Amino acid sequence: MFQFIKSNSLISILLFLVAGGFFAFLQTQQGFSYFPWEIKNYLIGQKLNQGFRLYKDIRDNTGPFATGFYQLLDFLSIPLSSNPYIAFGISSIQAYIFHQTIKQFELMPKMGGMAFGIYLLLFHLTIEFHVPDPALIGLTFLLLAWKEIIQQQRTLLVNDRVFLVGIYLATATLFFPAYFWLLPWAILSLLFYSGISIRQILLTLMGYLIVLVITSIVFSFRGNLPYLWQVYRNSAFEFQLISVKEGKEVLFFYAPAILFGAFGLYKVVGNPKIRAHAQKAQQTTLIWLFFSLIAITNFPAYYRINFVLLLPPFAYLGLNVFYLIKKYWQKELVLLALIGAVFFTYQQDEPIEQKTKKIQISGQKLLILGPEIEEYLTNEMVGPFVNWDLAKPLLNNLNSYKNVIIVQEYFIKDRPTYIYDSEGYFKKIEQHLPSITQEYVLVSPKLYRKK
Repeated sequence: MFQFIKSNSLISILLFLVAGGFFAFLQTQQGFSYFPWEIKNYLIGQKLNQGFRLYKDIRDNTGPFATGFYQLLDFLSIPLSSNPYIAFGISSIQAYIFHQTIKQFELMPKMGGMAFGIYLLLFHLTIEFHVPDPALIGLTFLLLAWKEIIQQQRTLLVNDRVFLVGIYLATATLFFPAYFWLLPWAILSLLFYSGISIRQILLTLMGYLIVLVITSIVFSFRGNLPYLWQVYRNSAFEFQLISVKEGKEVLFFYAPAILFGAFGLYKVVGNPKIRAHAQKAQQTTLIWLFFSLIAITNFPAYYRINFVLLLPPFAYLGLNVFYLIKKYWQKELVLLALIGAVFFTYQQDEPIEQKTKKIQISGQKLLILGPEIEEYLTNEMVGPFVNWDLAKPLLNNLNSYKNVIIVQEYFIKDRPTYIYDSEGYFKKIEQHLPSITQEYVLVSPKLYRKK
């Protein structure tokens, strides 16, 4: 198998694409059970196309570029069931960037489509990789920045293309704000391993800032700039520790990638076969891993897919195994072991639990005062409460006149036919907005219908 992949670059890449597409197809045939955060992203796109303003009307902490991506999917009427194909397409683009960077700058001897295949293989560690999450989409631009940094390190003659590094990193940050912590990685990598000047460092920072400034101007015109910076601050500069349970889960599903990368690093340390420019790339990758650990402490949520920024470094370091091991049977054994380990972790991932419907209505304009976001899949969502954890503080503080006005505007903008109140907030709203709540009558436990 290794010999075939090494000697047939184009054919092996096509085979990897066919195999990955087949797995995406199988995922769509297992029934449509969705992650709550997957449904939330889908609904954000809907609400944006209905004229709601991001962060001010829609209370969520998803990066602004990611919400624009979901808005585009809704505008094109692409269904939620297509997510596995979209996620695989994004992973394939990243695998091609990864493969071309290694090939173009000769970071390793010719390995056919091995880099492409290993990258795609590691993106099958868990079911969550079948979802186009902001962290997954933003990783594309981190890889583009990595490619530019490697190019600058290759000759020590740094040119003004470093401007692109700043643009790519800012774009990644606006998809997933915690990626801000990869900016120091880029600066240090250029400082340590290239002939970058102060002017070119400033040029990199200018590229980063210009994307943020343009985005800020757009949000300023729409009147929700303060909310953007609040989300940016809370999602990139709010340190929190991962729980023991979440940490064990992440380590289990990422174990094949971690062990593969650690084995590759072990083989490469002190090995004289590694060229000088490849050594720079290896050390740049280690710096990426270091700042990734800082970024992890700022994640807004510890879903397994949010840790995807760890996979490219592990994939690159692990590829050294196939370069530095001499005997072909050992290379075959490592490859088969990696495929088996990925298959094992994927099989251990529990399918998304199909929740029983709590509301026996469909095709109705529905507002849910609670976390039951999956009920919107069979009804038309009314209101901006896509992220219940962020919406609750608004309803808990209705003693504030400002908050009462905000809730009133939500009802005026689009009046629901049904309100499902799983957490008892309807009575609180009734105390402050009786003119609205008196239009509804209780028709079943926790469910109100417009008269």
